[in-house]
Amino acid sequence: MRFKKYVLVIIERTKLSKFFIPFLALLCCITLLLVYLFYNPKPKIKEAASQASSYVAIIFEDAGMDEEEVQKLLSINVPFDIAIIPFLPFSNKISLMCQEKGKEVLLHLSMEPEEGSTIWLCPRSIMNATPDDEVEKIFKDALANVANSKGVSTHLGTLVCKNERIVKKLCLLAKEKDMTVIDSTFSSESLFAKIGKQMGLQVIIPDIVLDSRNELKPIQDKFNLLFNMAKKKGFAVAIGHLGLDGGITTIEAFKQTVEKAKKENIKFVFVSEISKLEKKNIK
Repeated sequence: MRFKKYVLVIIERTKLSKFFIPFLALLCCITLLLVYLFYNPKPKIKEAASQASSYVAIIFEDAGMDEEEVQKLLSINVPFDIAIIPFLPFSNKISLMCQEKGKEVLLHLSMEPEEGSTIWLCPRSIMNATPDDEVEKIFKDALANVANSKGVSTHLGTLVCKNERIVKKLCLLAKEKDMTVIDSTFSSESLFAKIGKQMGLQVIIPDIVLDSRNELKPIQDKFNLLFNMAKKKGFAVAIGHLGLDGGITTIEAFKQTVEKAKKENIKFVFVSEISKLEKKNIK
């Protein structure tokens, strides 16, 4: 009460009473104007939205024959997956190398193709006539050979992917081990996605193949296309190959792309992370 009395006395003595309310209103207006000019939250909201990351997973397939090539790939310090064909000379060793370097391993099962030579089929491939009990034995032995596999992907397999009996068996085996299936056949007739959905199994279909033999520029262009895909839908998956189909050239393009990805706010992740993002989208 004393404070109020003193204020009224000051106002009366300084003869500001008739000007006090307009003066106070003007002061409030000036304060609001300054807050609007120097503390406008809208630009910050836009900035935060522009900083949202897009996610990209790269799968390097066909590992198992060349240990040195994989060592060069493992020197790249971002997340990516290596799909290892089982029962090859370095399959088990490479899977352990990847684990030590913190990379994600996929079991790359060799399956019969529809057309062309079977020269690229690997030991203990799953053929179109392979009985269910043998499919299961190959799968389990392959898991023992390629340690710590997070998922299973197809090597060749454009004929097997249309075989409902074998696809169901493989999906069931993958589900029992809580593994994601990556359908690398790029076949419109593949049954993996359809049967996987029926079983409640996650099946990922890659968006693009990166490789170009001994030509760096086409692979760089495909990385740009991949990044644009990821920006549109939030995430994308690409396949690269070790060996003759890409190998050192694809690895070099990947190295050069890492810095570009940072500038474009692209985040490299494992396929298991893409699997989680896809589940969220489905929900």
